[in-house]
Amino acid sequence: MIESLAFATTVVCLLSGLTALVLTAAGRYHWPRWRPLAVLLELALLAQAIASVASDHPAEPATHGAYLVTSLVVLPAGTAWGARGTTRSAGALLAVLLLTLAVLVVRIRTTAR
Repeated sequence: MIESLAFATTVVCLLSGLTALVLTAAGRYHWPRWRPLAVLLELALLAQAIASVASDHPAEPATHGAYLVTSLVVLPAGTAWGARGTTRSAGALLAVLLLTLAVLVVRIRTTAR
């Protein structure tokens, strides 16, 4: 696990999730603005997963593996669904997705020790 990348990913997910929530509440959510962030976050999560598989020896490998797989799958699945529109529900989905990813990264870090 790359600790600095995990910390940066968590902070970016938290701040972006809160920003998406505020923009959604204000009615200013637009998916195209979020696409580069989604790509960068997925690349960071992929790097974390590769580093974690290569170096970590978790006490509970099944739980750790489930968190890794979930972190890699939830972003593409959620953005594929949320990118279809610019409605409030799509913005709320993105906000919940980003906040969930922040929690998943923290859980991956704690199960990797």
